[in-house]
Amino acid sequence: MTARNLITSLLAHGTLMAGAMAGEAWPWKPFSPVIEPPVPEMKAESGGRTPMDAFLIQALEQQGLQMRPEATPEVLVRRVYLDLTGLAPTPEERAAFLADPSPAAYEKLVDRLLADPRHAERWARHWMDIWRYSDWAGWNDGGQIRDSQPHIWRWRDWIVESLAADKGYDAMVTDMLAADERAPEDPQALRATGFLARNYKLLSREQWLEDTVNHTTRAFLGLTVGCAKCHDHKKDPIPQTEYYAIRAIFEPHQVRQDQVPGEVDTLKAGLARVYDADPAVPTYLFVRGDERKPDKDHPIAAAVPVFLGGSLEVSPVTLPSAAVAPQKREFVRQALESASEKAFKEAKDDAPLALAKERALNAVLAVERLEEAGKKGTPEYQEAQKTAVAAQREEAVQTALRKVITATSAKAAAEEKKGDVAAADKALTEARDALNAALATAATPVTGECTPRAVTVYPAQSTGRRLAFARWLTRRDHPLTARVAVNYLWSRHFGAGLVPTVSDFGPGGRPPVNPALLDWLAADFMEHGWSLRHLHRTLCLSAAYRQSSMPGTDTAGPLRDPDNTRLWHFPARRLEAEAVRDNILYLTNGLDSTRGGPEIDEKQALTSPRRSLYLRCAPEKQAEFIQVFDGPSVVDCYERKPSVMPQQALAMLNSSLTRTRAGVAAASWQAVTDDPEFVKEIFVRFLTREPQAEETALCLDFLKAGGSRSRENLILTLLNHHEFVTLR
Repeated sequence: MTARNLITSLLAHGTLMAGAMAGEAWPWKPFSPVIEPPVPEMKAESGGRTPMDAFLIQALEQQGLQMRPEATPEVLVRRVYLDLTGLAPTPEERAAFLADPSPAAYEKLVDRLLADPRHAERWARHWMDIWRYSDWAGWNDGGQIRDSQPHIWRWRDWIVESLAADKGYDAMVTDMLAADERAPEDPQALRATGFLARNYKLLSREQWLEDTVNHTTRAFLGLTVGCAKCHDHKKDPIPQTEYYAIRAIFEPHQVRQDQVPGEVDTLKAGLARVYDADPAVPTYLFVRGDERKPDKDHPIAAAVPVFLGGSLEVSPVTLPSAAVAPQKREFVRQALESASEKAFKEAKDDAPLALAKERALNAVLAVERLEEAGKKGTPEYQEAQKTAVAAQREEAVQTALRKVITATSAKAAAEEKKGDVAAADKALTEARDALNAALATAATPVTGECTPRAVTVYPAQSTGRRLAFARWLTRRDHPLTARVAVNYLWSRHFGAGLVPTVSDFGPGGRPPVNPALLDWLAADFMEHGWSLRHLHRTLCLSAAYRQSSMPGTDTAGPLRDPDNTRLWHFPARRLEAEAVRDNILYLTNGLDSTRGGPEIDEKQALTSPRRSLYLRCAPEKQAEFIQVFDGPSVVDCYERKPSVMPQQALAMLNSSLTRTRAGVAAASWQAVTDDPEFVKEIFVRFLTREPQAEETALCLDFLKAGGSRSRENLILTLLNHHEFVTLR
């Protein structure tokens, strides 16, 4: 038996245990359905508050460790505000929390912040990292779209709105993969398919599909399926044929821009979405992954990996007319009628032609509406056809007449300038012949049917493969989907995942530091309707989350768990780039709370008052300030890896953003003439705490010696304080 076959056999039976957790009672079975483990007993004196704490305390006790005491109220209130909304508490919010003596004060605060719309904006950016959000990129001057799609921001807004509504994670996954099959007439749901539209590659369909397979499976399954494109996976039990079976799920899909109410010009506004363009397109295995060598003798059928259980139960989806011919939707017709009416009103020399065009359009649209209402063949329909035919004939006459007038003017101009009269004479003759033909047709009895309006028609049936795949992913006994989602969210609350390799749950990744806890959280997550809000609440109400970030004087923790993998203290960390920028604006009263809408030019990062979430983020189109603080990569951002470099300090000290906002903030404190009071207020504002006596003394000395801009410079100093950019 080969090593790979042994791994496959062991994984199939779910018997591999986490190497780092060999002493734990709960085995790590990532490829077996989630089973909820029993909650360990927890002593009252342990400091634990929730079942989650019981698992952590058990692991700590095995190492002779214990949790740190709870953080001070002012540290805790800043932590939870920054973590859940991305924005620090105002002095008023801090004071309200500190003044609430209720034992449930913190729990009430967490619930309020989870319901705050700002929570959805803050956590949308986290999920956008994982789902690789990217605005379009390409050649600006020529309007060439090479990557992603214009108007993809509608997907970003869908993410925000879904989180605000606490839409189940399973429902979110389903709509991102297959809203066009689940709800083909719902434009709000269709926005979700931006998840797939984002992978668009003008220059390589092969790269497009490769990215789709690779990143869909990493995001939702935590597997490096892409490694099996060229050969059987070296570590996971995924043969090369199964890579192409997953690819076959996505092979037929394409992207398109649907018109939206209010603006039917898709260059100006549109809905970027996916659809199955060619249901019959085959999928072939590429020999050694070489797209030039497809094995056409053995087409690959759509399927899911065998070792994960279940099957792809595909049912083709018959699509409604609005999805097949979206240009026939009523709002599009009305927009065309309005534009035609406007053209007639604004016409001068061409008024008869404009009127004829308007009448012809209205008549054809009337026929369309009767067809849609199922009245084809009725006397009413036949009469509408006659009206439309007559109107189109009149439009043809007026169009031909306009050409005659134009050709006559052109001939006269040529004669005057002694130019090529023969060519002008020929054009005039042809125009007159066309007019005579149109007049002759208009004089005959009205028969037949009108010429239909030219519209784009898409396939009337979708394969149903993506919807079947989404349903397979989100079934209750799927081994990975819930575990992977929980781990991603945990990693962003605590700085690292329970499975440290967040996008690799296979043998090539690292095992979880607490497999029982991960399984308990995954089971609880699914039992509560895949509610992300419930999961946030579970984590934030725990004693583990509420404990101090200061290691204290106990040397056992640093010696036995120097990386804090078992959470014996809260892991302090620097805020991500967007939160740094947003808080500079917010705490100086400069943040615009407007939500949603088209992306903002990344060049406006230092001047725009909008949240960083809305800045353009695409290849070669990223805000420099955001990237200095390790902003998201549009290629791969399953986890952000913070760096420490001089440019960050320089940006905070010298950028026009921080200097301008420090000046604005200083001006707002003009009424506070007492320097000690000013120092106290800015510390509370920017660091959520009062200054210590030594800090007050230093600040007062600085103000005395600093000149006319000393207050502005002191605020700038606090913006550069390590506590300002730290979640602790």
